[in-house]
Amino acid sequence: MNFARRIGRKARGFTTGSERLERPLEPGVAVVEAGDYGKFVAAVLATGFGLLAAVFVLNVLVDPFAIAGSRLLPTAVEADRSVKLNLIQNLSRNPQIVILGSSRARQAEPSFLQRVTGDTAFNAAVTGGTAADAWVMTRYLTDRFPHEKRGYLWFVDTGIATNGINPQLEEDPRAKRYLAGKSLNFTLEDVGTYIGSQATIASWRVIRSCLIDTCKGRLRYLPDGAIAQPTLRYLPEHARSLRRSVAALVASVRAHPARAGRVDPRRYAYFERTIAFMNAHGARPVIVLNPVHPEVLAELRKQGLARRKAALAYLRALHRRLDFVVVDAQDIRRWGGSPRDFTNATHVNRINMRRLLRYIVAHSDGVLP
Repeated sequence: MNFARRIGRKARGFTTGSERLERPLEPGVAVVEAGDYGKFVAAVLATGFGLLAAVFVLNVLVDPFAIAGSRLLPTAVEADRSVKLNLIQNLSRNPQIVILGSSRARQAEPSFLQRVTGDTAFNAAVTGGTAADAWVMTRYLTDRFPHEKRGYLWFVDTGIATNGINPQLEEDPRAKRYLAGKSLNFTLEDVGTYIGSQATIASWRVIRSCLIDTCKGRLRYLPDGAIAQPTLRYLPEHARSLRRSVAALVASVRAHPARAGRVDPRRYAYFERTIAFMNAHGARPVIVLNPVHPEVLAELRKQGLARRKAALAYLRALHRRLDFVVVDAQDIRRWGGSPRDFTNATHVNRINMRRLLRYIVAHSDGVLP
């Protein structure tokens, strides 16, 4: 009995002594010293910032959106603004008619317009062209030929022309003088763009294209600003299937009905400034509302054509202050267009454009001979 009690006491003493040991009961990772944890976080952050810096440097060097101006490789987007400014710089004589607008106007051939009117012409339309692009092209042409007069054919959509400035335009030294007061340097917003996934994907596309194919752009421009016929198939707006392009836009219009909103005067600042400049130099521009595929127009009619009505109302009001001619070409039936001769739902091909140019000349109120 005494023996059992002694054994029990020893056992209890052993347990008590063992429990007094300062054993770590948590997993090892939970007792990492604070200094070690801080070093771990710092290492992770340093690695992350290093990767971002590497991505940023890569995208600046490749410059897929033509923002940084490195010009080491061709851009992932068309750099046709610099191309058109180069062509204007190389002109030996003043063009009597200047074509302005976005990619929807690039199919207009100056040579065909000359055959119809007898006047020389130059196509200064650019991809995603805004009123700021038209302002720069108009000013640059005027400075190149200060004592010459010219007419203007300006293609716009129902949004008329936004006041935005394309980064490619504001980075071109020849455009900077005409865009005073605007941000003309690489900004924090541009930094954000060039550490993003879209810029990185575009950079990889440029690099892969240079490695597999060629670094040269596929589009070729003529001295009058037109795109050479054999390279038209490389235009980004050239849809693989016109039917699918039209169906997709009809579905989008149906899903997102247009609503006429309030007009912000700042949106049209460059548009009005450009027309006023043209008027001051003796020109009466012809403003053309771009055509759309008839199936898309039919869907827009069901919704009341809110944007078209707002555009025409704005132009009527503006006509009290500025002098210009409006040619509404949205409905291709007016000028004998064919629904088959579109490159996509909003871009006519060269055959339709020739039909449209004849109509514009005939309805330009004598501005175009």
